[in-house]
Amino acid sequence: MKKKNILILGISGQDGSYLSHYLLRKNFRIIGISRKKKNIKNHEKLGIKGKIIIKNFDYNNYEKLKKIITTYQVNEIYFLAGQTKPNISNEKVLETLYSNIVPVYNIIDIIINYNKKIKFFNSSSCEIFKASKKSLDENSIKDPNTIYALSKLISFKMVKFFREKFSLKICSGILFHHESILREKDFVIRKIISSANQINKNKIGSLKLGDIDVSRDWGWAPEYVKLMHRILNKKKFDDYIIATGKSTKLREVVKKTFKYYNLNWKMHVKYEKNLLRKFDIKVRKANTLKIKKDLKWQPKNYIDDVVFNLINEKVF
Repeated sequence: MKKKNILILGISGQDGSYLSHYLLRKNFRIIGISRKKKNIKNHEKLGIKGKIIIKNFDYNNYEKLKKIITTYQVNEIYFLAGQTKPNISNEKVLETLYSNIVPVYNIIDIIINYNKKIKFFNSSSCEIFKASKKSLDENSIKDPNTIYALSKLISFKMVKFFREKFSLKICSGILFHHESILREKDFVIRKIISSANQINKNKIGSLKLGDIDVSRDWGWAPEYVKLMHRILNKKKFDDYIIATGKSTKLREVVKKTFKYYNLNWKMHVKYEKNLLRKFDIKVRKANTLKIKKDLKWQPKNYIDDVVFNLINEKVF
């Protein structure tokens, strides 16, 4: 049987690395695109260094992207790249718009003109939704309040449009927050755990945070990448929310973490006004009924598991 060829944009990041590890175990050939030539530490951690064909160029380069897709006769494409931090997207407007929209359009255009059988998964974000205290499903009102969210909504609508008008095998996963030890340490849960560990060792005295009453749905990244592949290999192509369905206040995450180290969090956590985000949404709740029904999926890791896994530096 001919080996399936997979193209991943964002090969060095958390999701790209975990997805590569998962698909390599299925004996697929992985081609990854990275903007910069660098030693990919995430691949070393997962034991997949040297097992992936890495190409270095800008995601927006249409001709180079087309050459990769046609030369390797790619079967599946995953877009897990682009500017990913909502809090800096309003400062880097053009970079954010270009990085999250142009590559998605280029991929779709190449599929239309080269091979309509190619499957394409676009990584979208829960940030596309309008602020609401209610649980959000795939049909909830979309109303972005950052440039990042806007760019993700445009690419989401673009995928939906071309799927329906051109009968393409393309879809988006609307991802809620998901963590792992591959996550950068400036992301809030990793920051909390790292600081609590340092406080426990008397290396630092406090942890500075902004609003700890924001509520989020945090899941486990190694689980979510498997869902990406399953979604893309359904007979009917559609868009899905990927989340646990359970939201937790950041305050509770702080409590759980400091309790693990037998520390009184109130003695060490300091409120820092400068860390408040102007456009932060207070609550993000996910309705996961559709993915549970269609894919018969149930998350194995909720927030308690995520915190435990990160504290104990579990890879999977």
